[in-house]
Amino acid sequence: VSEMNLAIEGSRVEIELESPGSDIVGFEHAPSTAADRQAIAGAVKKLKNGSGLFAFSMAADCKLEKSVGEAPFAEVHEDKHDHGHKHGHKHGHDRAEKKGETHSEFHAHYHFACAKPRELKHVDVKLFNVFPRAEEIEVQAIISNRQFKRELTRGSSRLTF
Repeated sequence: VSEMNLAIEGSRVEIELESPGSDIVGFEHAPSTAADRQAIAGAVKKLKNGSGLFAFSMAADCKLEKSVGEAPFAEVHEDKHDHGHKHGHKHGHDRAEKKGETHSEFHAHYHFACAKPRELKHVDVKLFNVFPRAEEIEVQAIISNRQFKRELTRGSSRLTF
């Protein structure tokens, strides 16, 4: 399940997206092949294209101003080194490896500016088209001092305000 936070304040729209690796690239393990690394790089490129992932009410005239995409394992720390000695404890290696496995989410952040924010009535979330493995997005939104939650699916991907 992906998670999305959306906030609209004045003409600014901020969106944060967190999706599991399985939804984005089909795996959650550290990349072990060139194909895995390519899949992750391609996914980040797609995630950074916020205009391809979100379509706002046309009349609102919203433009993507900034996007940031982060992939799991982008900063893999080599923790498998030889200490030159043997001890009965493990120096936390197993914990670090398990942590890496459980933190395989893709993160993205988008900043849109809308010329006519009063015309902003909905956003179509195209994550399901761009990443066919995605099945559900839990959305938390704050709009005009109002907060609500919604669940989006492939068959119901429009968030109406």
